[in-house]
Amino acid sequence: MSVNGKTIREDIARARAYAAKNDYLKTLASLARAVNGVTGSKVFGREKFEVQALLEEAIKDLNGMTMIRKLFPNGLSYVRGKEKLFYQTLRRLHDKLKEAIEKSKVARQRKRLGVLDDNLLKAQELISKGDPLEARKIFRKASEYYSDIEGIDSDIGNRLLMGGLPGEAVEYFKRGLERNGSDQRAHGGLIAAFEAQGELDKAADAVKDAMRRLGGTESLMLKLAKISLSRRDWAEAHRQAQGVLERNPLNADAKKILKRVEPKIFNAAGKVSKGKGGAIKLDF
Repeated sequence: MSVNGKTIREDIARARAYAAKNDYLKTLASLARAVNGVTGSKVFGREKFEVQALLEEAIKDLNGMTMIRKLFPNGLSYVRGKEKLFYQTLRRLHDKLKEAIEKSKVARQRKRLGVLDDNLLKAQELISKGDPLEARKIFRKASEYYSDIEGIDSDIGNRLLMGGLPGEAVEYFKRGLERNGSDQRAHGGLIAAFEAQGELDKAADAVKDAMRRLGGTESLMLKLAKISLSRRDWAEAHRQAQGVLERNPLNADAKKILKRVEPKIFNAAGKVSKGKGGAIKLDF
């Protein structure tokens, strides 16, 4: 984009607007562009004089910002005709300030995550000591306050599941999937939580939902085959186990499932039996 009096004025206006919002980086970046524009543009005569006057007003705004006053008690000095030097000063200040802000953000985030870890461990300890009520309060606050952290609900769900509270874990796994339908930990945790409660129909539905969202992986197909076997849904167990073997002919678990369900499905005449059979014992 060509630089002219209009574009320089626009950058100056942006710089003053950002200064009013205490946005240091955008103020410096916009002001640096304006100063550099004066250096390399074809702005002459009265127009250049007017632009330089506007620059001086914007620099006053910059010097009035709290952090700039601390760094430069006497303010940044702009001399007409020395725009190139002043541009370099602004760019160096911008880059150093950006680096300092990034380091500060990282430090704050580390501290914040440290507090989160401490609270999650405290909640787990409360569960182990037989105080799940107080643990639930901590987990709920963590889920709300740290909602910006990816996978926070899956993490909490897994901790509840490991603590022997699968019913409470379901809530967090579902919340995790509402936020990210491709969260593998949430899918796996939800399936495990339903299994832990003996809710095999819901577990099967959870596996099917995971397959729709993540794809029919070998592990999910095998999981559905095993759950279907426990539910005595011989046809589904056979179908999923067969699918696993088509992908991986060496899968031993799938072979065992087929060996168990085929007698249930096919009678001596080769006809398909109707309905579900009796309970069987799993010894994988």
